[in-house]
Amino acid sequence: MRTLLNDWKIELHSGIPAYKQIANRLTAAMVDGALKSGDRLPTIRELNELLGVNPNTVAKAYRELALMGLIEGQRGLGSFVRMDDPVNTLPIQKKNAKLTELWHRMVAEARSHGLDEGQILAFIRERKTL
Repeated sequence: MRTLLNDWKIELHSGIPAYKQIANRLTAAMVDGALKSGDRLPTIRELNELLGVNPNTVAKAYRELALMGLIEGQRGLGSFVRMDDPVNTLPIQKKNAKLTELWHRMVAEARSHGLDEGQILAFIRERKTL
């Protein structure tokens, strides 16, 4: 868990709400295997102090993950990862929405560095064959 929390910062000017950034980071950690079923998540207070966000922001991220069936809160004990296979847990619509969100973020970031969509696609195709 410590490595998950190292260098974790909320990007205030990214256009993505802070609660979404928290939920996305935790979901990615589940998919990557850094968080496994049964692992205890940081408390709302711990995460709000670490990230410098309002506790309600962290609570909203945890509620979203609970609604997706990825975590479970246990009164007095905390929140725990509860899924076995996060990749197959997410419905196809959520996966497509996530891909769309990532694509728009990537294109916006690339454009800010003078790159266009064609260059991104060429780069991806080149990496795919490696």
